[in-house]
Amino acid sequence: MRLFVDTSAWLALTDKNDQYHNRAVSKSLEIKRQKIELITSEYIIDESITLIRYRVSHHAAIIFGDSLLSSRIIRIVDVTEEGRLKAWEIFKKYEDKEFSFTDCTSFALMKNLRLQKSFTFDEHFRQMGFEIF
Repeated sequence: MRLFVDTSAWLALTDKNDQYHNRAVSKSLEIKRQKIELITSEYIIDESITLIRYRVSHHAAIIFGDSLLSSRIIRIVDVTEEGRLKAWEIFKKYEDKEFSFTDCTSFALMKNLRLQKSFTFDEHFRQMGFEIF
């Protein structure tokens, strides 16, 4: 199985005060046990490092960034020009939703890579028809 990892999961794993921290740790153990392939994007890395920097600490953001960027088990996918354009179409189409543009890049990427599940605590993924791990 392949799983897209969203900012909310990275933040919950890193921030012990996050409301989803315990669930995130439990899910990460399940991911390791099942040897699930993890995929994330450059946009998610940017958003995650920034949020960890402000919600936890600069030091925690550096540790997270070093770990993620040197990982051999997490695949980081760049958002292409085509992906950005697809994300923009999604963003424009769903005026009634509160999707961030980063959410839309994730949706476009997941559709392009044929990913059905996301490790996230963001209900927007479910609203777009994806399963939440």
